[in-house]
Amino acid sequence: MSIPREAYQTLQSIVGPEWVSDDPAICEADRYCSLSSPSDEQRRPGCSIEPASTEEVQAIVKVANRYKIPYVCTSTFYSAGTYARKDDSILIDLKRMNEIEIDEKNLYAIVGPGVAFSALQADLLKRGLITFVPGCGGNSSVLANTVNMGDAPIGWRYGLGYQRLLGVEWVLPDGEMLKMGSLSMSDDYFWGEGPGPDLRGLLRGCAGHQSRLGIVTKIGVKIFPFVSEELEPMGWAFHSFMKLPPNRFKWYNIRFYSREDAINAMFEIGRSEIGLVVMTVPPIFRSVARTRGVGCGGFWEAWKENGPKIKPNQEDLRVLLYGIGSDKRLEYEEKVLLDIVKDFGGSPREAPCRDETNFMAADAICANVVGGRFSSEVSYESINQAVRYSRVVNEITEKYKPRILEDYGTTNWVCPYELGYIAKMECLRMSSVENRDALDKWHDDVHKFCATGGGSTIFPEDEIFGPVWGNYPEKEAKIRALFDPNHVSAPQ
Repeated sequence: MSIPREAYQTLQSIVGPEWVSDDPAICEADRYCSLSSPSDEQRRPGCSIEPASTEEVQAIVKVANRYKIPYVCTSTFYSAGTYARKDDSILIDLKRMNEIEIDEKNLYAIVGPGVAFSALQADLLKRGLITFVPGCGGNSSVLANTVNMGDAPIGWRYGLGYQRLLGVEWVLPDGEMLKMGSLSMSDDYFWGEGPGPDLRGLLRGCAGHQSRLGIVTKIGVKIFPFVSEELEPMGWAFHSFMKLPPNRFKWYNIRFYSREDAINAMFEIGRSEIGLVVMTVPPIFRSVARTRGVGCGGFWEAWKENGPKIKPNQEDLRVLLYGIGSDKRLEYEEKVLLDIVKDFGGSPREAPCRDETNFMAADAICANVVGGRFSSEVSYESINQAVRYSRVVNEITEKYKPRILEDYGTTNWVCPYELGYIAKMECLRMSSVENRDALDKWHDDVHKFCATGGGSTIFPEDEIFGPVWGNYPEKEAKIRALFDPNHVSAPQ
């Protein structure tokens, strides 16, 4: 057994023997968290443990420090980063910590790390309220996603995670407790600020600290008023969707014949402060959507039919209008949108009044349907910088064809937030299983461009970005040495 017997018995006494295991089969099952993670980095943990409370998490972390055992945490096993990188680690699985409290009057919810967006959203919709469902999927953890980037397409109106994060309960790497925001002064999660400097800057970021600075066990998160009408479920299996009330919602697909016109229209929509979702729609998204339930064979048939017809400079926008508070608001938003589209030479087409991804169970994970391997390089910048970034990524991609999918320069997704103030540019690239190395080389070239060109990526390579970004790895190491003197919290 890899975990010392005395330490293992202590862990059993904390959570109960049924909630901790060093069985090789269970540990091997908990080894892998994502197909997109490098398999050679993912180590089998020495044991897997499932605490049910913050106090149990604290006790586990203190045991890890006492015996100098590395640990890593996961919440809903829906992230590429939640795996052990060191042999004989303790994997702390937080899925049992799934408490939800909803304060309807003050519009916030308190959640543990095991609460998925789909669970919180289901409770909120019954009350005429709403939260986000991020593009990575409704099964992802509300806590983990908000502490990290906290993005979702409806962030067009409601912003990124830092604007929704309120009180925080944070177990530090040595097992001590830190409470932030209004929670530091009283037993109330309603406010993200607090006395002294705001420590949320240490906690989160574009990709957060990935549990290298301890474990967040509970947060308060903002929620928002929503329509009183029910969202009616329709369809079945892969073709299910929510029927939206047409007096409050309207979808438009808008084709522009130059990327510049599409981007300028997007800026104008933001200045006019309309819409709930505004984003580009890469053609590959449509081909994937059409093949749900069919598999990769169906995708390639759809892509063969649609891909060659794509015009490289053509850009499609998808816009969801939302009558906040009244039906008249929807009429106003539609009039403004159509005026903007006309000014920039677009062709609008009203789409069915239904939703498949934004309110319950976002399905971005279906990118796997292409059948090989995919990589996704993500940049958070201004819209203009995001478009510049995508152009260079297209040029880099040309070096690795045909081993990377022929995408006709159209697999780049612009998803802006905060009414266009900032945008995510996500550049999806596909390859066959046999040519995963092409994606790895493409990834390195993209990062080298970002480092020298002033761009940012969601998971920067320290050896590439450190020298040009103020030697931040050295500064991070000093902070970690203060918080984690035994170097046990998610070491790499």
